[in-house]
Amino acid sequence: MKSSVFKSSGDKSSDLIFVNLVVHLFAATHALVCMYLRLKGIDDGIFLTILTLLMIILLINFFNGTTDVFVSLSLLSLLAGFYLGTKGADLFALAFPNSPVLTHVLATIAVTEILGWMVFFILRKRLIKR
Repeated sequence: MKSSVFKSSGDKSSDLIFVNLVVHLFAATHALVCMYLRLKGIDDGIFLTILTLLMIILLINFFNGTTDVFVSLSLLSLLAGFYLGTKGADLFALAFPNSPVLTHVLATIAVTEILGWMVFFILRKRLIKR
């Protein structure tokens, strides 16, 4: 059977390269969407939620996650993303009080990276136990 780029081969180094690419590309995409929508005066919540869910689905699918893993990680990630994103923006606002767009973009990048790597470490631990 031919292996897919979007499924883990079990090789730790190639898995890590894939996860790096996915997490960093989604962080960049989140940042661009956040910046564009904030500059246009449009609320970015639903768009960032959809992007976060896509990243989580891609990572779970890559590591052959089950339905219960998908549901629990998705729900946790979306709730954590919302909470960390709003509190992170408040924190960045202390450093950049006159740049509301920059604070949201920086918080979005940080939260996306945290969530992506959190999902990877949870799924990796699950794979090790098999």
